[in-house]
Amino acid sequence: MRWSVNIGRIFGIRFRIHITFFLLLLFVFVSVLNQRGFGPALTATLFICAVFVCVLIHEVGHSLIARRFGKEAKSITLLPIGGVAVMEEMPEKPAQEIAMSIIGPFINLVIAGVLYVLVGRWAGVDVPSSFPESSRQFLAALIGVNIVLAIFNLIPAFPMDGGRVLRGILATRMDYVTATSVAVAVGQALAIFFIFFGIFFNWWLALIGLFLYLGAGSEKQQVILRSLLHQIPAHEAMATEVHTLKPDELMSGVLEYFHHGCQNDFPVIGENGVKGILTRDRILASIHEKGLEVPVSEVMDSDFASVDARAPLDEVYKRLLASGKTAIAVVDRGQVKGMICLDGISRYFMVKAAMKGIDADDVLGTR
Repeated sequence: MRWSVNIGRIFGIRFRIHITFFLLLLFVFVSVLNQRGFGPALTATLFICAVFVCVLIHEVGHSLIARRFGKEAKSITLLPIGGVAVMEEMPEKPAQEIAMSIIGPFINLVIAGVLYVLVGRWAGVDVPSSFPESSRQFLAALIGVNIVLAIFNLIPAFPMDGGRVLRGILATRMDYVTATSVAVAVGQALAIFFIFFGIFFNWWLALIGLFLYLGAGSEKQQVILRSLLHQIPAHEAMATEVHTLKPDELMSGVLEYFHHGCQNDFPVIGENGVKGILTRDRILASIHEKGLEVPVSEVMDSDFASVDARAPLDEVYKRLLASGKTAIAVVDRGQVKGMICLDGISRYFMVKAAMKGIDADDVLGTR
């Protein structure tokens, strides 16, 4: 995610903090400082940090359960509206999705329970209407916030935890795409309620509602797209008229192909097969940073991806998204047969959607 600071790894998962989170801390500190002074401002800032540590533990719980099911989390990013775990893919078995989704709220309840056992008799439980000013209020508010987080996340507003639990339950009685559509409809209806309610009473809730509405629609698009691409072999969607490059070719020559053709990504072929892929982004970066008198081998992506010509197209699509690549080479018995890029998959999908009477623009979000 752009504008994020990489802090390190937790259980092998990359942990990032979005720059807007630091702006939130600064805003809270300055606002309370102007009203109450340095001490309360520092306490309020530390309280926000403590809440987001609980959010982080919540997201780590999701990620570790997903790992048990063979689904790795690429990163966790803290935003002002909460934590976002980027997964390679979500579990599609209903029981797995329910287990992964419910663990987050459960962890918040465990945190609240542990804090209450340790300090509850002294601090009590509080749902704060303002920032705490003492250590007792701090602990009481932290217990209350974790309880609220657990309850709020269980609201069936997809893609929140409760919405994913709802989809998991529905998926035991209907197909996955229909279950997703129903869960998204429920989630977007609740998101619209959050937006309108928040406009009049709490702008933070309105922002969360907007985030939920957009997130639900985006995931629905991905699920429908993958379902239509399921069991289609990669060679049906690959570009076959592909210009290949040699590792010792100069970038000045590549620029001619780039200028006068429609191809953005070029496989680089050596004596023993594919050596790498030269993407549009690398071509443009090379022009700026290295000039044109450098060989392709210095610019190409050696950590390229390739798939068998008979690989399912939905798996190819997931691999591209998970790896952050824009193109993948299609090989058959060691020979490059073509290339598949994300734009090419979209074009192929549009044709398939038209044949099935589906509005591709609605699914791809291009309208």
